[in-house]
Amino acid sequence: MVIISFKNWKFSVDREATERTYASFAVGSAEECGCIECANYLATRESIFPDEIKLLLNELGIDFKKEAEVWRMYKNQKGNHCYNGIFHFKGCFDGEDCAIPMPDGKGFTFSLNPITDRFSIGFRMASELSNFTDTNDLVQVEYEIEMPWAIDKKAEPEW
Repeated sequence: MVIISFKNWKFSVDREATERTYASFAVGSAEECGCIECANYLATRESIFPDEIKLLLNELGIDFKKEAEVWRMYKNQKGNHCYNGIFHFKGCFDGEDCAIPMPDGKGFTFSLNPITDRFSIGFRMASELSNFTDTNDLVQVEYEIEMPWAIDKKAEPEW
C-alpha cells in the first residue's frame, strides 16, 4: 500500500492492483458508448482535467482515459455542458466522504470539492459500474466537469 495525500484527504492505495486492472481493459466508457454526448467529452478529455488531477489519478494508479462511466447531465445557464464521471482505485481513504444521504433515507447527493471553476472532485467507498473483479475496498472517485460543446454544433443538446 502506498500513502498519498491530496488536499484534505489521505489515501492508502494498492497501486499495483489498480494499475493491473486499468491495463486489463482497452478503453473507457466514453469510447465504448459512442453517443454524441460522449463524443463531445472525448473531444476535450485531454484538456478538461486539471494537471494536478491528472497527477493525482496517475499516483493512484488510475488511467484518466479509462473512466468507469461518464454522462452528460445538462446544459447550464452559461451555455456549458455539465458531465459527471467516475473512476475507482483499490484502497481506502481518510477525509470527507462526498456522498450525503438524503433526509428521506432514499438515495444521496454529492458534495464535491472544486479544484477549478470547471472541475470538482470527491471520494467515497463504492464500486458502482466498476471494472474491478474484486470490488472489496474500492474507492470511487466522483468528478464533475463543465465544458463547452466542442463538436458539431448541429448535434448540441439544448437541455
